Amino acid sequence: MCEMTPKQRLLASIRGQEVDHVPFSPFLVYYFDFLPNDVREKGELSYLQQMGADPLLRGGVCAYEIRQNHCTVSVRTEGNKRYETITTPKGNLYSEYTYVSQANTWFLTRHPIADASQIPAAIAYFEDLQVIEKIKEANEQVERLGEDGLQLALVGTHMKSAYQYLLENFVGTENLIYLTMDEPELLDELLAVMQKKNLETVQITAKSNVSACISWEDSSTTNVNPALYQTYIAPEITRWCTMLNEAGKPYVQHACGHIKHLLSPMAAQGVSAIESISPAPTGNVTMAEAFEELPAQVSLIGGIEPTQILNDSVSSLLEYADMLLSIRKNRGFILANSDSCPPGVDYEKFVALANFLKQRTVH
Repeated sequence: MCEMTPKQRLLASIRGQEVDHVPFSPFLVYYFDFLPNDVREKGELSYLQQMGADPLLRGGVCAYEIRQNHCTVSVRTEGNKRYETITTPKGNLYSEYTYVSQANTWFLTRHPIADASQIPAAIAYFEDLQVIEKIKEANEQVERLGEDGLQLALVGTHMKSAYQYLLENFVGTENLIYLTMDEPELLDELLAVMQKKNLETVQITAKSNVSACISWEDSSTTNVNPALYQTYIAPEITRWCTMLNEAGKPYVQHACGHIKHLLSPMAAQGVSAIESISPAPTGNVTMAEAFEELPAQVSLIGGIEPTQILNDSVSSLLEYADMLLSIRKNRGFILANSDSCPPGVDYEKFVALANFLKQRTVH
């Protein structure tokens, strides 16, 4: 077949269609932040093109923006501590972040909701959110990139499903389980408000020119069991998939953790691809197991565990890539390091993997 553009190749891979060769699309989060200033100033797109990769820009565009109407959010920083206050008519919510310089990251160390008494304030906050259409700006970003890569547009007011956002950012794993068991009706009221706002972002995105979408689900049974996932997360993402599929825009689910027992529920949602799938220790499923269990219409993005791309030699990585190509059969597949990239990875590894896949033309 004729040579494809990076955008054509990536989109076809996500849709499970025929490609000229399997794409290599590394995920450079953390890694790129530690590159020299002159490299970073040229941008990630240029860096990916230089190494010969197919640029898959995860979450690089939004067809909407989120604003507060009456509620306010204030931030105060003191040293390595950052304090955030959400002011609502039903009370205030407080959170705390701690900066870790080694990771160049602010980590959430105190969640806004500690118990059920604060849920009315959370409901007021999410009811107050305004989803503002930014389709024109998103379309301009897509047009600027052209055929040089693929933008995966974000959906969700906070870039993930409602229950997952509570789990990670607003309540925390332990307290959310207590609320789920002890205050199900109150929790359902909060989730209904959040899900309505999330759906607005999907409706807007479906009308834009973006070609595919993603949310940062961080799906993992380390913090949600399959039963809770199917009750609280899968129905919402299923609605997204239905709407986006009708608009011809595949939905990609970022699932970087322990997903061995979530593969079937995710596939049933109607997802086009699972992104950042990772073997141990970050994940808990081998690529062979994923290829075997998932239905053929679900594509996979990832496969290289972060410590593997850091520690393995070039020859070992190429041998592993060759094995993945041999077992994928006709499934849509984009080879990538999963979830993040350690700063110490040798640049030659990226180049070698990109060149290797280009030489493995699909017949």
